[in-house]
Order: sequence, then C-alpha cells, then structure tokens
Amino acid sequence: MRYFKTLGIVLLCGLASAGVSAAERIEATYNFIWNGLVVFTAETVVERDTVSYAVQMDVRTRGLMRLFSKGQGHMVAEGTLGPDGSYTARRFLSEGRWSGDDYRKEIFFLEDGSFSHWERDWPEEWLEDIEREPVPEDMMRGPDGLSTVMAFMLGQSVLENVEEPLKHRVFEGDHVTEVGIICAVEDGSIKESRHSPMSGAARKCWFDSKTIAGEVIETEKLKEKRLREEEKARKKAERYRKRHQNDDDEDDEEGENDPDGLPIWFQEVKELGFALPVRAGFNTGWGKVRMYLKELKTSDGLHLEP
Repeated sequence: MRYFKTLGIVLLCGLASAGVSAAERIEATYNFIWNGLVVFTAETVVERDTVSYAVQMDVRTRGLMRLFSKGQGHMVAEGTLGPDGSYTARRFLSEGRWSGDDYRKEIFFLEDGSFSHWERDWPEEWLEDIEREPVPEDMMRGPDGLSTVMAFMLGQSVLENVEEPLKHRVFEGDHVTEVGIICAVEDGSIKESRHSPMSGAARKCWFDSKTIAGEVIETEKLKEKRLREEEKARKKAERYRKRHQNDDDEDDEEGENDPDGLPIWFQEVKELGFALPVRAGFNTGWGKVRMYLKELKTSDGLHLEP
C-alpha cells in the first residue's frame, strides 16, 4: 500500500499545478499495471478557487492484487489560500478498508496551520506493528500529504527543478516525512500504450521521500514478520506470473547516471497549458509495477482517454 500512497502524492502534485491557470475542477484516473494486468486504480480530483482548495483521492485494489489484499481508501484534504498564493492546511481525512480491517484517521489544524488534534481508529494489530519515536513539538504542523500538492504550485513549476530537488515537509499525525522531486534538464519521450492516451515528448523526474521524525521502532520480531510477509507475497506473485505471461507495452528507460528516487514522467497537456504526471514505474517485492494516466477530465470540457 505504501508504494501507491507515495505515487498518489506525486500525481496530485501535478494535478494541483493545473489549478493556477485553467480549470476549476480536474479529474484524473490512474491505473497501476503489473505484468499487463490492472492491479490498482487511483481516482483523483482537485478543486480550487481564489480562497480555498480541496483535493481528493479514491483508491482500490483490482484483479490480481485482490488475491493478496483487498482494499479501498478515501482521502480528502482541505485548506485555505492567501492573496499571495500561500496555503494553509485545515483538515485531512483518510479512511477505508484494507485486508478486512476498517481504518480511519482525521487530522485538524489551527488557522495558522499548526496541529490542533487528531482522531485515529485503526485495528489493534496495525498499532502494534507501528510503534514510533515521538515527533518534536515544533515539527507538529501542516501540511498533510495531500495539501503538500499546493506547495508544488507556488511560484515554481515542478519541471524547473533540474539542479536541486524541490522539497517539502509532510505531517502525518505521528511522523514527519520530507518529500522532494527533481527533473531532467530536457524532454525525453514515452511510447504509445494501450493503457493511456498519452505518448510522445515528456520530462522525466525523480521523486523521493524519507521519514525525518517519528521513525518506526522495529523490533527484531516485527522485522522477521515483515520479511516473512514480503517473501510470501513475492513467491505468490511469481507463481501467478509464470501462469499468466503478458507482454508489457513499454520498455524501461533508465539511464546509468539517473538520480536516486522514483522515476515519473510529466507531460505537457497543450489544451491546459501545464504538465501532469502521466507515467511511472517502480519495483516491488513481486515485480515491476507501472502507473499510467488512463483518463483526464476538466470542468471546462477537456476529456482524454485511450
């Protein structure tokens, strides 16, 4: 699940940049493909006006992935916008059902963006597996993960970060993450795919994140449990892959001197005048997973699909 959450933040970063210049509402559907099969879908919406913003993401497992863990989730972030373009997180909600367990987390922020309080209703097993170090009080403030997309649209395009990564901190309630993105100097190209209407000239970027406060305290027992679960999932996926061979329509395009991080392709959408994340690829314990922008719709009539 953590792989898709990470990618979710990045694809929303691209969508948020749209709100500055064009449509008031943008809807995008992303599919995650493994061995030619759709295993995960993320449906995203960004709405913005002159004083407020709201971002939403609905995710669900599909097909093969449901053999490992059935899941669906709903995330919402809301906040205010200042006349100078500054943003302030006010509320973040994450709820859903994963592998038979219901979960819910809601974080509230004060008017200045500092942390007010939160409500968390997670399965006991989850809480047992996620013991963390305390977060310093001065780091307990917004933005949350989805509100961070607003930061990527303030004064600097994602694609302009070619020397030093654009970085922002994310407050998750019990830990703080630093996220960053850096892009290639020039455009490359992505191939046509039956999974997406997007192809041609695109810019390759690299996304990275790391926990900087609230580190997980992993006991030897929990480490052994995690490794057993990862190995079990890898073997199960390998057995399935051998029985269902599918041809991918895209070769990996990785350079020897590529920066560290998750590679994501951004493409200019001429009708809108800005770039969106359209494709990505990352490795998991059970093989390569690729993300494709499947469908794009806006409130002013644009509609793209394969």
